[in-house]
Amino acid sequence: MNSYGKEQQKQINKVLEYIEGHLSEPLPLEKLAAVSTYSVYHFQRTFKGIAGETPSEYIKRLRLENAAHYLIYERHIPITQVAMMCGFSSLSYFTYSFRENFKTSPKQWREGAYLELFPREYYDSKKSKLYSKIQKEGSHSNTYNDFRWLDLAKVKTIELPACTIVKRQSIGPYTQGIPDVWEEIYHWSKSRGLLNLNTMIAGVPRNNPYITPPEKSRYDCCIGVDESAITDQDDELVYQFAGGKHVVYEFEEPLPYSERSTFIECYSELYSYWLPRSGYRYLGNPVEFVQLDEESGSLSLNCRVKAIALAIEPK
Repeated sequence: MNSYGKEQQKQINKVLEYIEGHLSEPLPLEKLAAVSTYSVYHFQRTFKGIAGETPSEYIKRLRLENAAHYLIYERHIPITQVAMMCGFSSLSYFTYSFRENFKTSPKQWREGAYLELFPREYYDSKKSKLYSKIQKEGSHSNTYNDFRWLDLAKVKTIELPACTIVKRQSIGPYTQGIPDVWEEIYHWSKSRGLLNLNTMIAGVPRNNPYITPPEKSRYDCCIGVDESAITDQDDELVYQFAGGKHVVYEFEEPLPYSERSTFIECYSELYSYWLPRSGYRYLGNPVEFVQLDEESGSLSLNCRVKAIALAIEPK
C-alpha cells in the first residue's frame, strides 16, 4: 500500500484515464502534470509513488502491451501500422523496444512466441486455441466449428446505455484480491442508498494477463450511480461509462474470479474467431458484468462474473 491520500490518488487516476485515452498521441510530461494540476516535479514524484513507475515508463509499457495485444489478435494489421497505432514514431524504435521488453521480435511474438514466454498463472499445460489457429492459418480450416468454449447461440450484440460510475481499482493478479475491492465499493455505495435492482455492476480488466505481469495488472470495479446523489462531502471522483454497441457472452452459471483461465479462453475465441468474421472490430477494454451476493450473517460478498463483453464498431 502507498501512503498517498485520497486527493492525490484522485489526481493520478485522472492522469491514468487521460493516458489510456490518448495513448497514440504525444504525451509530454508538462501536459500530464497539467491534467493532474500539480507541478511537473510534484507530479513525477506522486505518479511514481502511486503507480510504481515513472510516467514515461508507464506510457511505454502500456504502448508495448497494446502492440503485443494487436499482434496476437489483429493479425491482418501490418507490424509497421501496429507500431504507429500504439504511439511509436518509427518501426526501428518499436522493434528495439519490443525486443527489450518481451525478449523476442514483434514478428516472432505474432507467430506464437508469447505462449512460451508468458505462460502466467492463468495458463494451463494445454496449448491455447489461438496457437492452434496460428498453426492452421492458410489451411482454410478456421471455421465456426473451432469454437469449444463459447456457445454461439449465446453470443449477442446489444446497445449498452451510457452512465455515470464510481470505481475502485485492484492492482495485482486477476485471480485474487478483486473481491476485496468489490466489498469496499459495494458497502460504500450501499450505505449511501445508491444500489437498486437496475444498478450496473461491472468490472473492467485494464490489461491482457497473457501480456502484463500479474503484479502490474489493473482491474476497475465499477458501480453505476445517479451523479446527483454523489455529494461534495463524499469527495468522490465520478467517471463516464460510454456505453454503445457491445458483443456479450453470458455464462450458463456465473463464474468466480479464480476461474480466470476460462475467461481467457472465452475472450480468445471472441477476439480470434468471432470478431474476424462478424464485420466488427473491438474498441477497447473488455467489460465483465458482475453478480455480488451478500453472504448471510457477514459483510463478505460472493463475487462472480455473469457475462463478458467487448465494445465494438463496424470495420
